[in-house]
Amino acid sequence: MKSIPNSFSVRSILVVAVCGTGCSFAGAQSANNDCNAPEAISGYGVTGFTTVGATTDGIAAPACLFFSVTQIFNDIWYCWTAPTSDLVTISLCGASYDTKLAVYGVCTPCPDPSLVIACNDDFCALHSSLTFVATGGQSYTLRLGAYAATGTGTGNITIASGWLHEAVNPANNHRYVAYVTTSWNAAEATAVAAGGHLATLNDAEENAWIQANFGTIGGTDRRSWIGINDAAIEGVMVWSSGETVTYTNWNPGEPNNGGAGEDYVEFLGSNGKWNDLNLAGAGLAHIGIAELGVAAPLCPADFDQDGVVGGSDIAVILSNWGGGGAGDLDGDGVVAGPDLTTLLSAWGVCP
Repeated sequence: MKSIPNSFSVRSILVVAVCGTGCSFAGAQSANNDCNAPEAISGYGVTGFTTVGATTDGIAAPACLFFSVTQIFNDIWYCWTAPTSDLVTISLCGASYDTKLAVYGVCTPCPDPSLVIACNDDFCALHSSLTFVATGGQSYTLRLGAYAATGTGTGNITIASGWLHEAVNPANNHRYVAYVTTSWNAAEATAVAAGGHLATLNDAEENAWIQANFGTIGGTDRRSWIGINDAAIEGVMVWSSGETVTYTNWNPGEPNNGGAGEDYVEFLGSNGKWNDLNLAGAGLAHIGIAELGVAAPLCPADFDQDGVVGGSDIAVILSNWGGGGAGDLDGDGVVAGPDLTTLLSAWGVCP
């Protein structure tokens, strides 16, 4: 069991300046120590921080209960704006002290503890990292500090896309994303929060595409949760997306409902076959593969979808000139000169 270390203040003296140039490690309080004045940051990237000299002004949150402690001590505050609607990972790995991190669903001065949507104490050793689904353009409060009342130090706050891998299937133009997860339920919940479901595989071609693009990621053969299951009625397989089951690709001898409790299906990496497992995944490491629907077109000026931006596409703009709808490439509600300029800059064969 983790305990508040009596010797933490000694360890904190051995500060390692890991947040790069531009960071101040003086004992003075940080400007964003006050929860009424969070520092504004946006997008993905790395921001150096120090909590040396910080005080505790946030209210303890029930969602941050770890090892009998709900408070985040010596906290500093950020107001972060998400660049896109995606899975986001925020990490303090490599910090010089025992950290704790929370994300609130809104950016407001001194947010109410009930607004915490994700919290973490220890992920990488004694350092914090968490993942949540963000909405593009929305701002979130980030609160970072220490597990122990005596804990302060320095580090980097790294904000990045949480997807392990993503690809667009040319057969249906759907976007598929892979992410670290635990149980089948957790994997499906992440997929739904991101706007889709665990992947639905409708034919051998789609199965082969998943195998080629997601069977091995980062040199590791991956077991992946997909959307098919018979949790409601044993032996009656359904897709979490609600689509009709028209295709299966079981490993020999599967599904076998081993132990009378295997209702959820994994995709066996580079093998490409399927196997049924219990909800928790039998203690094996899994990723989720979510299918998020139609991807944004790579060539938006190609209105007739013939793979080439040309005369027929100009005709679409001219026929709608001064109005809205097709041809409005900049999304300002009017088809006009800037849209024509955008089309001309994309002239030729689509990438």
